[in-house]
Amino acid sequence: MIDIDGSIMEGGGQVLRMATSYSAVLGESIRVNNIRSKRSQPGLKPQHLTTLRAAAKISNAKIRGDYIGSSKIVFEPGRLCGGDYSFDIGTAGSVSLMLQCLTPILLYADDDSSVSIKGGTAVKWSPPVAFLEHVVYEAFKAMGGSLDINVQRHGFYPKGGGEVTQKTKPVDKLTSLTLGKPKIKGIRGLSLCGSLPRHVAMRQAKAAEEKLGELDMNVNIKWMLADPEPFGPGSFICLWAEGSNIYLGADSLGARGKPAEKVGEEAASLLITDIRKGANMDQHTTDHMILPASLAQGESVFKTSHITLHTLTAIELAKQFTDAWFKVDGKQGESGVIRVCGIGLGNR
Repeated sequence: MIDIDGSIMEGGGQVLRMATSYSAVLGESIRVNNIRSKRSQPGLKPQHLTTLRAAAKISNAKIRGDYIGSSKIVFEPGRLCGGDYSFDIGTAGSVSLMLQCLTPILLYADDDSSVSIKGGTAVKWSPPVAFLEHVVYEAFKAMGGSLDINVQRHGFYPKGGGEVTQKTKPVDKLTSLTLGKPKIKGIRGLSLCGSLPRHVAMRQAKAAEEKLGELDMNVNIKWMLADPEPFGPGSFICLWAEGSNIYLGADSLGARGKPAEKVGEEAASLLITDIRKGANMDQHTTDHMILPASLAQGESVFKTSHITLHTLTAIELAKQFTDAWFKVDGKQGESGVIRVCGIGLGNR
């Protein structure tokens, strides 16, 4: 039984999600205390509870302490089984963060899987599902993962109701990701709105394109109306760089009283800043890649645009669960190079 202090460093839901992923994949039972103790409403919220129970179902785990508000859980995993699964967060809780926990487990399952999730597809404090598809999962694929994700319905705060299906093929072993100097061929993007006039998506895209003109690169941003119509209004824009040695994206959410032009400019500015740093990965993709890099065969090397507390927390958790070796060249709040020598975990 591995004891994890949920209040360490970042002290949020990330600690529970990563600990659960490691527990299932490695077959190690865990006890997590002080869950989300640094948040204004500590303990398990509906999205964390749904994620925990989903991981338990896929890994045939026994769990204790799985109730709203719980600050302590025990998770004892069994066999990781592929197959068809369906989960409903029941709120506008982030589908992307739920998949951050489930995807490593599915990659080490015994068979192909299809997972359908209802919840929020573009909500605060997490990347939209489009970001997973076009940035994070491209990095996973470079490590040997086979992932296909599709949004059947978009869901925004507060009503949620989005529907996403992910199909995952298991790996024998993940391979390392060593990235040289990034070479960018162009910028792509998706600007979307739902239950709002179409000009919102068009204006977001136009503002982003105008701002990205500073880079003198080929830019192609697709705008669209959400179909079918979501249960509540919302909008977002997601941008990403295409090329070699590059897994870099940025996004921005619409909000009441926030001009569409500001949404587009915000995402474009973030992407421009990261590109000018010469980074291989943005900070959110980096957070997602620490766990698979720690499990992969060989040494992964990449430059992140921003060393965050989230990233450092992910590294600390990786050290608690594995013998992976890490070196971070750079300070928190700055860009830097991360080196990871993974443990070469095979599918058990």
